[in-house]
Amino acid sequence: MGYPIWIRLEYRNEVGSVIGLTASVCSEADFLNILEHCGITRTNLLTVKINNKDYTVSRLDALFTKLQTSGRLSV
Repeated sequence: MGYPIWIRLEYRNEVGSVIGLTASVCSEADFLNILEHCGITRTNLLTVKINNKDYTVSRLDALFTKLQTSGRLSV
């Protein structure tokens, strides 16, 4: 996938509210930083769209595995 990309995320925060986020992302590292900064985990993530297309579960799992392996996020 070429960068930059547009992402649209919906996730449930710690109090149970659904939060939406739209951002332009220039690298995978930026994407990982957004997930980490917002406290988004695999379990609280509701939807992901990249360039207005659904992002596959297997690719999401790979991203969260990278975060967990690097110690940046506990999933």
